[in-house]
Amino acid sequence: MIYDTLDEALTDIDKIGTWDPDYLISHYELDYRLVSDLPDNVSGYSLPLTRTFFVNSKAYSIVFSKCHEIMHCLLDSTSEPLIDASMVSNSKIEARANHGAFYIMVRHYMNQTGLEPADFDVVRFGETCNLKPKFLFEAGNVAEEALNIKIPKHQFYK
Repeated sequence: MIYDTLDEALTDIDKIGTWDPDYLISHYELDYRLVSDLPDNVSGYSLPLTRTFFVNSKAYSIVFSKCHEIMHCLLDSTSEPLIDASMVSNSKIEARANHGAFYIMVRHYMNQTGLEPADFDVVRFGETCNLKPKFLFEAGNVAEEALNIKIPKHQFYK
């Protein structure tokens, strides 16, 4: 564990000035592997104590899985593997990792596209990042916080 709270981690990432997941992996000296031998229902897993994580090359959204596991390595102190699968998807630990992942992704997306916050479109963001539709509301909530905007509800119903 590097940070005690999600806010502390995100504040530090903001100070770095880039939200590129690959740069963050290097900056925090995390060990990352893209692997093809995980079951289809496991998008990734991390070993936070050793700052190591693995992402399934067959994951629906590799970038989301990568950012999610980065957050586990920054925030969690367990020696047990944390597995991103349906059996643990509703836990507080997983929700915190999702929130941090969406924050990194939104900030990186805005940096890469050069969009102004008022031009953020959550559906386009989801398509670009290959997010499952079930994640759009959560990603939208994080984008509102990260960009200090209010996303019109009609964006969710295109």
